[in-house]
Amino acid sequence: MNRLLAAILFLFSSVSCNSLQSGGHLASSGKLPQNVIFFISDGCGPASFGLAREFQKSIGGEPTLFLDTYNKGSVATFSANAKITDSAASATAYACAIKTYNGAIGMDINRQPVETVLEAAEKAGYQTALISTARITHATPASFSSHVVDRNMEAEIGSQQIVKGIEILMGGGRSFFLPTEQGGLRKDGRNLFDEAGKLGYQQASTTAELMAATQLPLLALFTPGYMAYEIDRDPKKEPSLAEMTVKALELLSNSDKPFFIMIEAGRIDHAGHSNDTAAHIHDVLAYDDAMRAAVEFAKKDKKTLVMGTSDHETGGLSLGAQWGPLSGYTYDPLRLQHVNSSIEKFLADAAFTKGATDQDASNWIEQEADKRFGLRSQPFQTAVKKITQYRKVAGDSTAFSHLRIMLVDSTARMARVGWSTSNHTSVDVPVFAYGPGSDLFYGTMDNTAVGTAIFKALGLK
Repeated sequence: MNRLLAAILFLFSSVSCNSLQSGGHLASSGKLPQNVIFFISDGCGPASFGLAREFQKSIGGEPTLFLDTYNKGSVATFSANAKITDSAASATAYACAIKTYNGAIGMDINRQPVETVLEAAEKAGYQTALISTARITHATPASFSSHVVDRNMEAEIGSQQIVKGIEILMGGGRSFFLPTEQGGLRKDGRNLFDEAGKLGYQQASTTAELMAATQLPLLALFTPGYMAYEIDRDPKKEPSLAEMTVKALELLSNSDKPFFIMIEAGRIDHAGHSNDTAAHIHDVLAYDDAMRAAVEFAKKDKKTLVMGTSDHETGGLSLGAQWGPLSGYTYDPLRLQHVNSSIEKFLADAAFTKGATDQDASNWIEQEADKRFGLRSQPFQTAVKKITQYRKVAGDSTAFSHLRIMLVDSTARMARVGWSTSNHTSVDVPVFAYGPGSDLFYGTMDNTAVGTAIFKALGLK
């Protein structure tokens, strides 16, 4: 029965992929690159780019995003067992050029490991790097560097990553490299930082330490979990995605060896899940900055392919939404120009979660909501008072949830945008490319066709 199911799924994947292959022709008409930089904007769909573009233009910036010039087509993202993929199955499609089940990391539908493009590149003598603003053990970087049946096996993923010969591991996720007795999440007692040190890894945990790094291999993990949203980021503690990109290129280009880098803007997705409109915008713009840095490198280098796509869309974002009597035709992201905090950080700081009185909690929330989001209306303040009083009946966590919903709705209402879900969608995502081999990406492609094109660009099977 398992063999029959596998055959059916393989046939389904092959037919589906072939039907979308017309745009993704694999017979490149030009010279193939020496190096490949592959960007993944997790959870970022066409509306996300449109929102960030309009916001940038509205505050007096350029009328287009940098990456708009390099838009080549779109990518369908479904997995082997669902019309809506998760990050693990989609990243595995890019890393291994196969369809698989949601949750799989470098595994096929029979739960057998499949060699990734990063592993094949290492074997062929390439230097490799993984960068993510999520945890380095999270689904997307994991799918290029490890093989487990379930994406939640992050301790095992970390154990595999440090022995793969990867020259650069950079991002968040220190917790899965440390044992519980040292404040981490590993239950096996292993300290992967110590083990990485014995393997020759130079290490960094702050922006200054990263900038001072001069040797490979490099393990640079800046936070216990995810890195901060761009809107909240402390530049002294955490580098931007562009800064991580530039540093990786500096270190890798010091060698005569070719390289393959996967760079994930992971927090775009989290802002989509949280329906946090302002945080979403700023992380998309940070992604655009990182791609700019990579393309500028490639223009000087002339032998590097820079390409990017998303693993899926998150949130079902619509640009223009009716909020009660407020017309959706008044869509205007400029109204978010003074927002300077993610909703996540605001809630983490909220005074009423720390045992404050109702009055103190209300005062703090009203003042901070004004400073961080520009929310100062009488109806908003009245609602805040009701929520803080509600703690006595429902408890802090329920009141906390109501406050989050109110902030989500208030910020979306400002810009007149809408979110249809807190999950992923099946919306096709854009694909961008510049440099030798960029003609491999064209039209409407399946995510496995993107994976195949990356192998092709690197001259790998």
